[in-house]
Amino acid sequence: MKMAAATAGAGAGGLEVVLFPWLAFGHMIPFLELSKRLAARGHAVAFVSTPRNLARLPPVPAHLSARIRFVALPLPAVEGLPEGAEATSDLPPNKVELLKKAMDGLAGPLVSFLAAAVAAGRRPDWIILDFCHHWVPPIADQHKVPCAAFLIFHAACIAFLGPRWANDAYPRTKPEDFTVPSKWIPFPSTTAFLHHEARRMLSDNFGENASGRSDTDRLWDVFERCRLTIHRSCRELEPRMFTLLSDLLRKPAIPAGILLPEAADDRDQDHGQSSSGGADSHQVLSWLNDQPPKSVLYVALGSEAPLTLENIHELALGLELAGVRFLWALRKPTAPTTSTSCCRPASRSGRGRAVWSAQGGCRR
Repeated sequence: MKMAAATAGAGAGGLEVVLFPWLAFGHMIPFLELSKRLAARGHAVAFVSTPRNLARLPPVPAHLSARIRFVALPLPAVEGLPEGAEATSDLPPNKVELLKKAMDGLAGPLVSFLAAAVAAGRRPDWIILDFCHHWVPPIADQHKVPCAAFLIFHAACIAFLGPRWANDAYPRTKPEDFTVPSKWIPFPSTTAFLHHEARRMLSDNFGENASGRSDTDRLWDVFERCRLTIHRSCRELEPRMFTLLSDLLRKPAIPAGILLPEAADDRDQDHGQSSSGGADSHQVLSWLNDQPPKSVLYVALGSEAPLTLENIHELALGLELAGVRFLWALRKPTAPTTSTSCCRPASRSGRGRAVWSAQGGCRR
């Protein structure tokens, strides 16, 4: 049964769907948006994460709240993982592998949750999981529940990485192998890494980590054990990729759309922080409206890029020296002793603006 066909029949009672994202807000927010789309079609959604992460998610619209329930699984303690750290944003990059190890410890609580759901007559029709949940499909199989993978990356990125069989057929063992398009992509493609990106990717994604399983091995297992894949993209944006992915993964590859969050109540969609808002927002929008069409460079490095104050000022200086107009979305510093005035760079030339804002607020 394909999920696309199943969702079309939402009016006849709907489905019971479990969503279980990786413990990063860049994953949890798109999973929450997918949850809202499913709930709007009449399906019942169980959104699974850890207690502190669930408490930091944006509120669900009132008209959908009856169909979305949040299931908190306590994150087990792992040596070296700071107390209270339940998301990648709580950690420096070198500690994230410990979070994966802790997440793997959620297998037991997930077994208990599924057993209780089945006993209560709420056997899930689907479990939608993330790239790293390689251990979920075997648990789901015990209850005869099919799994689908929801991948937040562009379909072109997934095609570039490729399934296990393609990488076995065309081995890539050194950074240079990743600086050119993948050999299994049959049409012209510009998707490839720069050399320094490839070096880091080989280490981070293919290398062993504290969890005992590389990210790529996890993803390949997910590809092989799931019935279908769902992608945060659309055919208009990537018109040839979904047919290619269906061929590569040997199962349906379904576009879910971009899934941009709806207008928020002036809160940072990643961490519940106040965004720019107020007069500052209006001033920035007024400035943006005064610029020539297609002349402004949008700068956003994600909510978890480990930028130092020096990094911020160096990048700002580079933008100034390049002479470009720019709009830069920055997160407010979380440290109580950090002054916001020293962290938000000023444009001496007047060609740029830096604004405290969630990325979604700027894109709108």
